[in-house]
Amino acid sequence: MKPFYLIILLLYSCIHINAQISQDTCRQHTAKNLADSIWKLEEVEVTAGRTRKAITGTMSGRLVLQADALKNLPQFLGTADIIRTMRLMPGVQTTGEGNSGLYIRGAEPSHNLLLLNDAPIYNPMHLMGFFSIFNGSHLNRATLLKSYISPQYGGRLGSTLSIGTRDSLTRRIGAEGNIGLISSQGTLSIPVSRKSSLYLSARGTYLNPILGLFNSAEDGSKLRYGFQDYNLTYIYAPSEKSKIIINGYFGNDKLTIKQNDYQVDAGIQWSNLASSIQWQLNLRKNRRLEQTLFFSEYENKINIDQSGAVIRLPSDIKDMGYKGNYSFYCLKSHWTIGADYTYHQTHPQYPEVDNLYGTSLTSTVEKYKTHETGAYLNCDAALFANMTAHIGLRYSSLFHVSPNGQLSKYYGGLEPRFSLEYELHTNQKVILSYALQRQYMNQVAVSTLSFPIDFWVPASQNILPQLAHSFSAGYFQSIFNDSYEISVEGYYKRLTNQLEFKGGLFDMINQQYIIEDRLLSGDGYTYGGEWMIKKNKGRLTGWISYTLGWSRRKFPAINNGKFFPAKHDRRHDLSIVTNYRINTKWDCSAVFVYATGSALTVPISVYMIGENAISEYGPHNGARMPAYHRLDLSVNYWFNRGATRESGLNFSLYNAYARKNPISLGYSIHTDKENKTAELEKRGPGLYRLIPSISYMFKF
Repeated sequence: MKPFYLIILLLYSCIHINAQISQDTCRQHTAKNLADSIWKLEEVEVTAGRTRKAITGTMSGRLVLQADALKNLPQFLGTADIIRTMRLMPGVQTTGEGNSGLYIRGAEPSHNLLLLNDAPIYNPMHLMGFFSIFNGSHLNRATLLKSYISPQYGGRLGSTLSIGTRDSLTRRIGAEGNIGLISSQGTLSIPVSRKSSLYLSARGTYLNPILGLFNSAEDGSKLRYGFQDYNLTYIYAPSEKSKIIINGYFGNDKLTIKQNDYQVDAGIQWSNLASSIQWQLNLRKNRRLEQTLFFSEYENKINIDQSGAVIRLPSDIKDMGYKGNYSFYCLKSHWTIGADYTYHQTHPQYPEVDNLYGTSLTSTVEKYKTHETGAYLNCDAALFANMTAHIGLRYSSLFHVSPNGQLSKYYGGLEPRFSLEYELHTNQKVILSYALQRQYMNQVAVSTLSFPIDFWVPASQNILPQLAHSFSAGYFQSIFNDSYEISVEGYYKRLTNQLEFKGGLFDMINQQYIIEDRLLSGDGYTYGGEWMIKKNKGRLTGWISYTLGWSRRKFPAINNGKFFPAKHDRRHDLSIVTNYRINTKWDCSAVFVYATGSALTVPISVYMIGENAISEYGPHNGARMPAYHRLDLSVNYWFNRGATRESGLNFSLYNAYARKNPISLGYSIHTDKENKTAELEKRGPGLYRLIPSISYMFKF
C-alpha cells in the first residue's frame, strides 16, 4: 500500500474511532437525549500537505526519479520525460539538437545499460531526441547508478538506468494522461480482481498534418514522420508475500522522404519490443527470491529507391534470457547471490542492392549467435559504527557459436566491484568506489546525428571485448533539516578495446564489404568532476548541476596514434532547474542548459589545383561546434488537483529566446579567380528555434 493511501486510512480510522468514543460517552451520560438525536459525520477530504520529492537518493550516490512526481518538474511539449530529466543531472551530458544518445561521464551511449523491467532496451529515443520511448504515466520509478554498479548488472562499461513500470494493485478503474498539439498519451488502470490489476498505455503523434503545411511544392519534396508506443502491465498478487508482474512494450517509428523531381523515395523505420515476466517472493526471516524471463528486440531498416535502383540496409538484435537472485541476511550483513543468461542473435548492417549500375547484391552474412552468462555475489555490510561496505564480485563470459553450431570463440573474466561509505555525521557522507566492467556487445556508430542507422555487433574472432576500470569519490551533505542537498563527485575511467567505424555509410555498398575490416580498435579514458546543489522544500524548489569533464581516445590509425577528444567530449555542462508553486492553481518552472560544443574535424586551409579547391584538414576532432545553450519555460494551471482526480493545462515554451543551435557544421569555398584566393565560410544550420506548446492533463 502506498504511503499516501496509508495516511488517508489512518486519518479516517482516527476520525471514526473518535466519533465512536464520542457516541459511547454521550450514551452513558445522556441516554435519554440521544434517543431523540441524530448523529451525522460530514464528509471529510484529506489532501497531502507536502509535495513528494521527484528526485531522491542523492545522499547515497545514486539518483532515483519518482515517475508520479514528474509533474512537479519542467515539461516539454506537455510531457515531463524521464530521459530528458535525467539529462539535467550531474554527469549526464546535454547532447544538443539532433542527438538522442544518453552520454554519462564521458562514455558512449552504447556503454550504458538501459533496462525496462529487466529487459534490455537498445534505442530509448524517438527522432531527434524529442521524446523517449517511455510513457511517464505508465512508469513507477527510474534509478540511475553511476558510481557503484551492483554486480547484478553486467554487460556494459558505463552506468545503469533501470526503469520500472507500475507494480501495485489498483482498487478502482482510473485513467491518466495528456492531450497535446503534437502527441497524446494515456494510461488506463483496471482492477481485474482483488488480487490482480491491469495497466494499459498508448501514445501516438500526429505530426503529419503539421508537416504537410511545410512540404515544399516547388521542389516536390514530402516529409512524413510518426511514432507510437504501447505498454501493458499485468500484476497478480496471490498473497502478501508473492507477486507476479507481466510487462510488454512495443514502439515503432517511421520516417519517409519523397522527392518527386529526382524520383527519390527514402525511408527509415525502427522499432523496439520488450517483454518480461517477473516473480517476486518474500520468504521468512527477510529472505527474498526474484526471477525474471525476458525478451527484447530492436531493428531498423533503411530503404532508398531512386529511379528503380534500390538500396536496403537492414539490421536487428534479439535477446532472450533469464535473471534470478536470492537475497538474505547473515552475520549482520545483507547478501545477494544470483545468475543471468542472455542469448543474443545479431544481424549487423549489410547492404542489399537491386539494379544499381546494372548490378544486384544480396546480403548473405550469417547472423551472429552468442551466449552471454554471468554469476555474481554481493555483500552489504556495516564494518564499523559509521562505515558501510558494498562488496561485489561477478564472473561474466561470452560463447560465440559458428553457423554450424560449433563453439568458435570464448571470452570471460572476473569483475570485482566495491564501495565504501563513511558517515562523518548523520547528514554527511563520503563514498569511494571501484569497478571492473566487461562489455561483449558493441555498437558501431555510423552517423553523428540521431538517425537510428547505428547497429550492433558482438565480440568475435576479430573483435575483442571492451574493458573499463572505473574509480569515483564523492562527498554528500544535507543541510537545514534536509532543505538542501549538496554533492561533489570525481571520476576516472580507463577504457580498452574501443571501436571506431572506418568509412561512411555508403562505403558498405560494395562487393568486398566485411564489417570486421571496417572497425578500428583503440583505447581511451574519461575523467572529471560533478557538482550539484538541490533545494527540496518551500515554494521554490530545484537544483543546479555542473560537470567538468574530459573524454579522450587513441587509435593507431587515427591522428598519428596520438590521443584526441572523443566526438562527445564536452568540457563544461551546466543545468539550472527551478520550480515555483505560486498557489494551489498555478505553478511554473524553468530550465537553462549550457554545454561546450562537441568535437569535430574541420578544414584549416584550402588551396587550388587547377580549377579544383583542395581542403587540408586539421587534427582529428581538433575543433568545436558552437556552445549549446537554451532556456525552456513551463506553466501549469490546475482546474482540480486531488489525490485521485486532477485536471489542468500546461503551457510550455522550448528554447524561449530562440537560440539557433546548429546540428552540424559545414564549410563552403568561395574562390576569387582574379586575385587567385579562396576563402572558407562556416555554416551551421539549426534544426528549429522557438517551439510553443499547450496540452491538457487529466487523471481520474
